[in-house]
Amino acid sequence: MAASALLTGSPWLRMRLLPDAPARPFRHLHLRRSFSVRASGADGSPAPVRVRFAPSPTGNLHVGGARTALFNYLFARSKGGRFVLRVEDTDLERSTRKSEEAVLADLAWLGLDWDEGPDVGGDFGPYRQSERNSLYKQYAEKLLDSGAVYRCFCSSEELEQMKEVAKQRQLPPVYMGKWASASDAEVQQELEKGTPYTYRFRVPKEGSLKISDLIRGEVMSQSLEHKLQATYVC
Repeated sequence: MAASALLTGSPWLRMRLLPDAPARPFRHLHLRRSFSVRASGADGSPAPVRVRFAPSPTGNLHVGGARTALFNYLFARSKGGRFVLRVEDTDLERSTRKSEEAVLADLAWLGLDWDEGPDVGGDFGPYRQSERNSLYKQYAEKLLDSGAVYRCFCSSEELEQMKEVAKQRQLPPVYMGKWASASDAEVQQELEKGTPYTYRFRVPKEGSLKISDLIRGEVMSQSLEHKLQATYVC
């Protein structure tokens, strides 16, 4: 039986160390990816790098979360930037302050320190999502006034039905834009009834969207109209 040792420390981080296995030969394996990061301020001048780790305080820190935090921490330190900790307590039913304290303790045990967070403060707080609703509401209203977003009053059942239709047409889940062209009177009627709503971004019905992603490069998405038309091509 192979010998093993138990590494103990933080309660969530327990692993067994097994003897080194012989290296397996790999041929023509290229995993290196090179990219650069540029950030600029409003006046075009270089801006410091800011990265954030946003754990959910619904239980103990997962090893995958610890890895993400470590990558962000090392990246910020290597660029002379700031490492921000923001608690993602959007699941109000399962989030607890005890879990939040445990996550912060685990990160500290790993040797990570953050420049901004719920326990150390900072210039861009609050650092708990549940405390930022008024900020998001303010900017959502600005987007609404500019016409960039619209209110959607679709129920969960309606959205599930749309998913089923998309599945039958062999499409990814697509929102059909039911409330994108609603009249002011229709919207006001739902508001007076107190119907819950979400904000949705307006997207072009024709053409395509291009997004420049740091890792994947240029990502293109076809318009909703093109996707729907494609389902009827025999």
